[in-house]
Amino acid sequence: MKAYSAIAIAAVMILLPLETISAFTISVSGDNASSGQRPLSEGCQLYGEEAFTSDSGNTRYTDEQVYSGDGALKLTIEQGSKGFGSLGGIIDFASCDHVGGRILKKGDEVWVRVHVFFPKNFEFNRNGRNKFLRLRTFSGSGNSEGYNDLYLDGRLDSTPYDYIFEGVQRWYAMGEQEQLFPLGQWRTVEYYLRLDNRTESQGGSARVRVWIDGELIGDTGERANLLTPDSYIESLYFFTYWDNDGAHITQSFYVDDLVVTSDTPENRDANGFPFIGLGKPTNGSGSGDSGDAPRPLPPVLTVD
Repeated sequence: MKAYSAIAIAAVMILLPLETISAFTISVSGDNASSGQRPLSEGCQLYGEEAFTSDSGNTRYTDEQVYSGDGALKLTIEQGSKGFGSLGGIIDFASCDHVGGRILKKGDEVWVRVHVFFPKNFEFNRNGRNKFLRLRTFSGSGNSEGYNDLYLDGRLDSTPYDYIFEGVQRWYAMGEQEQLFPLGQWRTVEYYLRLDNRTESQGGSARVRVWIDGELIGDTGERANLLTPDSYIESLYFFTYWDNDGAHITQSFYVDDLVVTSDTPENRDANGFPFIGLGKPTNGSGSGDSGDAPRPLPPVLTVD
């Protein structure tokens, strides 16, 4: 009996730390890489930081445009391409060595923050929305249940940001035209989910929030983001797709300091909500280091 008790106590001592160390953070910046290399690693570890685990064919480290540090990422879409496998990339949380198989379940929270720079000659999708920040959802048995999608929309007659969970199919529109990406300047976008299959009016705790340059532009508890109590999220799809018709021209843009975390950030916004925040741009470039930064001018779009 004493032997069994000792084994049981030892097992508890081993398991307890694992239960308490469940949050994870993944950061892709390019600060430690050489320009031109692809930020791709099956184990998610590359040059002392994390990287995409798949589908980053036309994504490269760069120092051409940088928000902070020494490097960033250059994303390219080629004329006629639909983008999948080449535009942006996928981070599978369970594939990241230091995450150790962690997935996001009901009751978990996740923050995704990124800085984006579209050059002055950039042309947004003429056919509608672009997939932007996408958290893929599965059933408890491992069947795909769609994505929690944050889209961007460069059309002048549309809201610039739209959220939808494909498992429920209810859109949530956010933002004003001046909050779209300004061409030739860095803009910071942060996206938050508290996971639940029930909305707050249904007695659940589902929540969606979006910040632009530190300003909260969307906040709702009336969009479920899981289909069932056993559903889970296991990966971030970063851009990854242009549209069904393919891009009308070949062009590139830049991103920096992509962070995904399930660990509650220390920073608080003007409402007291936890968020990752803007960070500090290099040499005063970028969109600023506080929510009080001046709002950039609206973009100049090329439309038919």
